Amino acid sequence: MEMNMIAGISNLTADQIRRRILSFDSSYVNDWNTWLIVRRDYSLDHVASEFGRILRRWQACRPNTMRRCRYEDAHGAPYLEDLVFKGIEVSSALRDFDLRHVDAINEATEKALLELWAIFKDLSYSGRCRNGLAGVVAISKAVLLLTEGRVGPAFDSKVRKRLGTGDILTAKDWIMNLKNVIEDIAQFERLNQCSLSETVPEEYSGFHYGRLYDMIFGPAFRETLQYHPESYRRVDNLSLLF
Repeated sequence: MEMNMIAGISNLTADQIRRRILSFDSSYVNDWNTWLIVRRDYSLDHVASEFGRILRRWQACRPNTMRRCRYEDAHGAPYLEDLVFKGIEVSSALRDFDLRHVDAINEATEKALLELWAIFKDLSYSGRCRNGLAGVVAISKAVLLLTEGRVGPAFDSKVRKRLGTGDILTAKDWIMNLKNVIEDIAQFERLNQCSLSETVPEEYSGFHYGRLYDMIFGPAFRETLQYHPESYRRVDNLSLLF
């Protein structure tokens, strides 16, 4: 498996990873905690509504127009809950998906990932990009949510730049980069003789690896690797928002 990324976590020390996690924007932690509760305990309509709220806040479909729930009567079918329902069905094949395992992407899981890409291309329906269809930013954020962080990171433009992935235009490109993430994590753990979950602050140690990897390169990341205390802030507020 060839590593194409130029700035994965295998280039970082355990201490640098911990500092990046601690600098992660707490408002996104609140979104995540809320999502996990809704995803597991609420009706499909509520799940679809929260799914849409978070993806809009994360600007997943920008500059295209994202689909809405049926009750909002903003466009014709398919509606957001249609996509979420299909996505939940397909993502059940990924319930044991784990980026710690070098064989995580096999015939069955790759099939599920391809199907999820095809489903969530329809997250947007109008706009100047891709004839209105969603791209890797929206799709990878949607899959990160639905799999509760098993499949990640979300490949927005900043993450792609930091990882050196280049453009990700197809499902095959996305899957190739997920394989690179798997190898990157394995390389980090070999070099540091510890697991990624042992590296991060205790309050995040139970998060799935896709979510942890996403947080390392996500919002509030400081471009320099040199630690300046005044440039970082600890995430202390983990309250759940509704």
